[in-house]
Amino acid sequence: MRTAFTIALRYLFSAKSTNAINIISYISMIGMGLGAMVLVVLLSVFNGFEDLVVKLQGSFYADVEINKNTGKVFEADEAFIHQLDNIEGIEAYALVLEENAYVRFDGKSVIAKVRAYDEHFYQVNTISDYMIYGDSQLQEEEQQYALLGAGVYFSIDASSIEPISIAIPKKGKTNAITAAQLFNTAQILPGGVFGIQNEFDNSYIITSLDFLRKLQGFTNEVSSIEVKMAHGYDEDDLAAAILEQLGPEYTTTTRVQQNKSLYKAMQAEKYAMIAILFFVLLIISFTIVGALSMLAMEKKLDISILKAMGATDGFIYRVFLFQGIIGSLIGASVGAILGVLIVTAQQIFGIVSLGGNGGFVIEAYPVKLESMDVLLAFALIALISFLASWLPASRAAKGNMLFVKY
Repeated sequence: MRTAFTIALRYLFSAKSTNAINIISYISMIGMGLGAMVLVVLLSVFNGFEDLVVKLQGSFYADVEINKNTGKVFEADEAFIHQLDNIEGIEAYALVLEENAYVRFDGKSVIAKVRAYDEHFYQVNTISDYMIYGDSQLQEEEQQYALLGAGVYFSIDASSIEPISIAIPKKGKTNAITAAQLFNTAQILPGGVFGIQNEFDNSYIITSLDFLRKLQGFTNEVSSIEVKMAHGYDEDDLAAAILEQLGPEYTTTTRVQQNKSLYKAMQAEKYAMIAILFFVLLIISFTIVGALSMLAMEKKLDISILKAMGATDGFIYRVFLFQGIIGSLIGASVGAILGVLIVTAQQIFGIVSLGGNGGFVIEAYPVKLESMDVLLAFALIALISFLASWLPASRAAKGNMLFVKY
């Protein structure tokens, strides 16, 4: 006797006496194919944007950041630096000092965050890749430079040849009467302008650690330490190792932890999209129910003959179950291939652009194809086709066709 799989294939591709069965079967295959294609494309777009965000965030946030539990600043003396040097997994680290500042130029002003780095800035940070114009160096011999976020730069109409004024509130209590007595003020020349994303561009100025320490009257104080992880190490493991070495008075946060809400929101959006597509495919799967029910009615005689030859209810059940699943997976295969081709074309040619007159850091929609997304599409469609095929296959096996009484 032929296997259930072979008979299912024959039923799937053989001509039916009722043309409506063929039409409904093709609609279900096309629907599942479109679902697979859309799922692959959309998941690739989500992956592309997630990679882009991680890359942009990585240009500003370090792999691991070290802070102290109490106080806004802490001392990074020789003993502290020696402890860091003895931790495996650290490729480089930079001392960081950050303060809110009042920035002025030619009568215009803005409140910004001034973040200062030591000479290891270029080893832990990739802002140099996002310079709109100018240079990314913070210091050249005795000359200090500031890198301005694009939003800050245009807010005060700064010039690359004239210095800007940076005012930092004085520490401690003061009986000052005038603004000059409330702030420590210094001038610095803009060396370049960076454009990453609005969160950073509208808020930050980057300068050298020497400049900000001198302005604040500090010697070896820092706000935090940014760590670049060596290749082959895990961020969470490195953060734990640093904490073990430095002690419980310090805290360590990985890049994901520094942007926990952003990453959670991105994951939630991705899962919500998958859930929506799942229910859309579930609705499309009702065409499978209709096609199999009509086919079972058409094949009443075949079912009787198979049972007379010794076929069990389980065998008949598998015939119709396999037909529903095979048809869906054929459609899914074609759809997944089309999805892969669309994603590949977008990666190579950038067919769909973001627009915005070049205001984005990229020109075309970012996409990233992952094999797990294709497998997920097949898994969802296999599950849906099984659920849709189960009822008509069960009724066909028992001789109790849907919508018909005998």
